[in-house]
Amino acid sequence: MLVIGGSGFAGSYTVRALHDAGYDVVVCDLNDYQPESRFMIGGAAEGIPVERGSIDNWPRVLDVVNRHRPGAIVHLASIMDLPFLDQNPMVALKVNVEGTVNLLEAARFNDVQRFVFFSTIGVIPQVKYEPIDAAHPVVLPRHGPRGAYSVAKLCGEGFCFAYEQSFGLDVRVIRPSALYGFGMSALAPNYMKQIVEPAVRGEPVRLPTGGPVPRDYVHVLDVASLVVAVLEGADDTDRIYYGATGEPLRTGGDVGCIARELLPGAEIEIGDDFTESDRAEQGCRGQISIENAKAQLGWSPRYSSLRDGMAEYIERYRAFLAAAQGGHG
Repeated sequence: MLVIGGSGFAGSYTVRALHDAGYDVVVCDLNDYQPESRFMIGGAAEGIPVERGSIDNWPRVLDVVNRHRPGAIVHLASIMDLPFLDQNPMVALKVNVEGTVNLLEAARFNDVQRFVFFSTIGVIPQVKYEPIDAAHPVVLPRHGPRGAYSVAKLCGEGFCFAYEQSFGLDVRVIRPSALYGFGMSALAPNYMKQIVEPAVRGEPVRLPTGGPVPRDYVHVLDVASLVVAVLEGADDTDRIYYGATGEPLRTGGDVGCIARELLPGAEIEIGDDFTESDRAEQGCRGQISIENAKAQLGWSPRYSSLRDGMAEYIERYRAFLAAAQGGHG
């Protein structure tokens, strides 16, 4: 099992879930494990091979896949700095699109049995109906996915289907919603990290925006378990699944209220305004259907309750801080 981007946030949880499910895992990533990723994977990290390299380096990609000949590839790697990609769309094309095609090409040369591609809810340009399911249109007469990142993900989805049609490569696509949990990136625009982690450290939280912004917050542990379910699903299952809870959307204000409840005494203030980015992305936000994952894969999110998911995040972050403090003692 080859996990591309396995040292990152969602990647490390996916690596741990696959390892716990009994798979032999190899990680390929441009970067080594961050402290949070290593903490998440735990002692198993020492026995998991890590190949360093970028997905836009075709010789390196082919070398890694040729040597390990994985039964399946899970592809989570991409540049995720959305403002940067919007100003540098050729980077999105070179790394996020061409890198995905490199992996698909290496997969078909090595008879990989299943290829799982991490996309995004952002391929939806504007909600036309709810709950949003895999049949929802992604290109409309006057609207398309917003920004170079989402467009690159849509291109990746399209190439997945092209390789299925032309070469019989068994591909599956996961579209995560607002992913959160311990180890999440500071670049994540969903306000969760900016609320939870300072509050756990006893620092005041005062955000000027975010209160009314709605999202389907999905815990990273649930998306990792969805990867396992997709890999183990039957051949005749759907090719697109949403990594989401399927519950009504929750707001940044809800996150703040739950954080105050779980962290008594926390000082948390969240403004009732939207950023420009918040307003722009609201077109793709709506209640999401996960019925095909439930019916076809037997998968349901463990943390459909935002409160339960945030409690897990808080507990794991506290354990990480305690371990770090102990290591310096």
